[in-house]
Amino acid sequence: MSQEKSKGIYARINPVVFWGSAILCVVLYAPMLIFGTELQPYVSTILKAITYRMDWLWLLFALGCVVFSLWLAFGRYGNVKLGGKDDKPEFSDFSWISMMFTGGVGAGLVYWSMAEPIFYLKFPPFWGEAFSAQAAQFSIAYGIFHWGISAWAIFVPGAIAFAYMIYVRKKPYFYPSYACRGILGDRVDGWLGRAIDIFVVIGLVGGLGTTLGTVVPMISAVSANMLGIEDSMAVKIGVTLVIAAVFGYSAYSGLNSGIKKLSELNSWLCMGLLAFVMLVGPTLFMLSFYVDSLGVWATNFLRMSLYTDPVTKSGFPQDWTVFYWAWWAAWAMYFGLFVARISKGRTIKNVVLNMMVVTTIGCSIFFLVFGAYTVDLQLNQGVALDVTLAEAGAGAMITQVLNTLPLTAIVIPYFLFVMLIFQATTIDSNAFIISMIACKEVRNDQESPRWTRLFWCAALAVIGVAIMMVGGLSVVQLSSVATSVPIIAIIIILGMSLCKWLKEDFGQEAKVQVVDYPEEG
Repeated sequence: MSQEKSKGIYARINPVVFWGSAILCVVLYAPMLIFGTELQPYVSTILKAITYRMDWLWLLFALGCVVFSLWLAFGRYGNVKLGGKDDKPEFSDFSWISMMFTGGVGAGLVYWSMAEPIFYLKFPPFWGEAFSAQAAQFSIAYGIFHWGISAWAIFVPGAIAFAYMIYVRKKPYFYPSYACRGILGDRVDGWLGRAIDIFVVIGLVGGLGTTLGTVVPMISAVSANMLGIEDSMAVKIGVTLVIAAVFGYSAYSGLNSGIKKLSELNSWLCMGLLAFVMLVGPTLFMLSFYVDSLGVWATNFLRMSLYTDPVTKSGFPQDWTVFYWAWWAAWAMYFGLFVARISKGRTIKNVVLNMMVVTTIGCSIFFLVFGAYTVDLQLNQGVALDVTLAEAGAGAMITQVLNTLPLTAIVIPYFLFVMLIFQATTIDSNAFIISMIACKEVRNDQESPRWTRLFWCAALAVIGVAIMMVGGLSVVQLSSVATSVPIIAIIIILGMSLCKWLKEDFGQEAKVQVVDYPEEG
């Protein structure tokens, strides 16, 4: 450590945030390791209480983020440059979008793009009949909605606020509380600021727990089927360790050496997998179904955004939309800081539109390919995916889907490799950002200490195992919902703080694109 400090390559940790977050993670997740499935009834009760009582808040919050993001992009401050006069983008457009996309979705997108449509076919929204034409219409449209513009808009306030703080106001701080200074003032220097930072880390850990709790069982089920062995907890732990080794190495290597290269590789591998399934599947049906689903999504966007079903209480918006908005909110601080770190030299409009539009298109393509393929198997090919999903879980159902493809001896190992890289790409950037939040300050030529990145990689792996030991979709959902409730307030404060800074710096000068603050320190 002394060598690291003397060279000035690594930032110093903030002991209160680092150890406070670590202790709270132990308090929250250790009972899962100790009591396992005994906690399932309590988890379900807590999850239902939160989602049913706060559904209105989550839906208004997500829609508000969409409106705010559009105002940022197309309003008077859209041309404000996130950097100084001479600052150029650090990464090429392909590298930048690759890191943004893979860092924001992970292998969970593959999991849900196959599983969600079958859930919606069997339990459709808006009081439709199971496996009806109406259910089929919404099966892909709702997937696009949950992974589309509203979801990515939740990331925008944090991303722009952090980037503005770091590159325009030139404050070398990667902890979220500092970006709240525009509203909270010097109070962020005390216990309130440390509480905000700790809550953000806990929210990030909860969101990552959700991802690991869905993706690892999928990879485990596919691996066990390929090897002809039982899909046991030991296999799941083995998969977790492999993923942890990959994302641990990437996070240890840093942003340019590890995360950037892994993201680019992952983008190419995913495009290859999507192209293969598109070519061997019912291509014309998939394209037609996709276009129709886009129409259903566009014409029902506002209805879907405000759907709570308070009379019949079907539970659909609470189980799905509220869960998703909470999940995305749990990731908002991490992803905001990550996007800020890679977006130097770009305008607010450029960042917002790429975050909301390009990524939405990317997510929708996964539903075009994997979602439409599974719907075709269920409705047109007579494959009872819904039965497998109900009896054996989504991992087994995805295995069943993969086994319908040609060249399975090649396709399934390739799929597993892509999923490992996809998941590692997401978690390495998360561990990287969590370690940055737990530092006092991080200057342009610095990164967080390597040992802290490895610590959070190991902690995330253990937490993923804890969630799987309890089991069930409800604990996976609770991991995001419960830990992200305080994040709503933080995101709102960030948005208000950003607006105050923009007004202070630009005022009536709508066409001014840069403000030259001196470098701090």
